[in-house]
Amino acid sequence: MEPTLNQNDSKALIQKPDQYLADRAKNLDELLDQITLPDGTEEAIISGSAKKLIRDKALGLFKVGEIIKEFLDWNDNVDKDIKEAKKNVLLAHYFQKNESNSLAVSELKSFISSAQGNTLFNKIVRILDDSPPDELLMKHLSSALKHMIDGDFIGLFESHKYALSQIEQISPQALAILADKSRWPHMKLGGYSANGTKLSSDWLMEFNNAYSQSKGVFDEETRTRIRYSISELINRRIVEAHLVGQSVAKCTVTDIGALIEPYISS
Repeated sequence: MEPTLNQNDSKALIQKPDQYLADRAKNLDELLDQITLPDGTEEAIISGSAKKLIRDKALGLFKVGEIIKEFLDWNDNVDKDIKEAKKNVLLAHYFQKNESNSLAVSELKSFISSAQGNTLFNKIVRILDDSPPDELLMKHLSSALKHMIDGDFIGLFESHKYALSQIEQISPQALAILADKSRWPHMKLGGYSANGTKLSSDWLMEFNNAYSQSKGVFDEETRTRIRYSISELINRRIVEAHLVGQSVAKCTVTDIGALIEPYISS
């Protein structure tokens, strides 16, 4: 079946989904306005301020099925466009990660035409379908797709399924910080407690300050968003902190974090 959205349309939809939905809502208004009452009903309705109210009641009596159909048809078309745009952008990012498009096409074909690869690809599609349009998430998932295709996806099928199930539970913003692991800075500590080298006291603010500063982020709104994402990684036991010197610590990944990180860093 021919796609209804080209690459530019898909990109625009993903980047500005609210604008797309607002434009489509205007189309829905036009469709609803075209619904007419049964012959003779309009003539029986008195003119004046009560006309719209009585007409709406008549529509409720005579045209509920047609109104419902317009809503459902509209929603089906919008849902189809959004899903198609997500897949278009996902694959566009995947091809951008490959030096040879012809090789990428061949490898993708081999991947999705195998039972294991097809299952993994559809798992990625389901993650996209269950999330609002977010290009950052699509970039992460295109990295996961490339990571799986480049390796032994048949032998590692169960590991890939588990990793995707973990990725599905993490916000795109937290995934972006995890993918940036090689550039995590050390953090200076005030008072702290530790079990061996592992910090047992709270270190969220210290790392948030160090990481935000390393990225040149100084406005409070952005720093707060970064803090929420770091907190998510800590609470999901994806990262932890260890002492590397006197009152100096480094954020490191746990076993789960080490499993996920290669999927989003390709």
